[in-house]
Amino acid sequence: MNFKKFFLKLSLNIFPPLFFNRILLKSISSDYKEINVILKKSIFNINYYKSIYGGSIFSACDPYFPIMYYHIFKNRKLIVWVKRAEINYIKPAYSSLRLNFKIQDSQLKEIEQALLKNGKHEIINEVKAINLENVICAEAKITVYFRDPNFSAI
Repeated sequence: MNFKKFFLKLSLNIFPPLFFNRILLKSISSDYKEINVILKKSIFNINYYKSIYGGSIFSACDPYFPIMYYHIFKNRKLIVWVKRAEINYIKPAYSSLRLNFKIQDSQLKEIEQALLKNGKHEIINEVKAINLENVICAEAKITVYFRDPNFSAI
């Protein structure tokens, strides 16, 4: 892993809102198209019923897609942020969760074409929070907004 990825992983893993929710970035692919995250069940993130707080699960879903896109499009200097997020809690999370964030090449092509045409775009990405028994506990849809500040319509 190069220094840039090492620093990104370290800075996200010690960022207090993620750290105290026990959200741990485990791996980043070389092209930034895949990130694996673990949400560890701990005394810091369990509720009265001994399952992980929904807010902790939501926090584990929130920041990664924009970070991935930012690094994928680093030469474009785009404005990238989460515009909308929606989560569906399916089952209580009584164990740690794993989340796999993936971006497809087809999504990148869609974004690139829309940015060339309109200078802005929104795309919906999905991620699942899966427990140790391979059961989906939550599904999130994260809408990422892109804007090219250098776009000018002809």
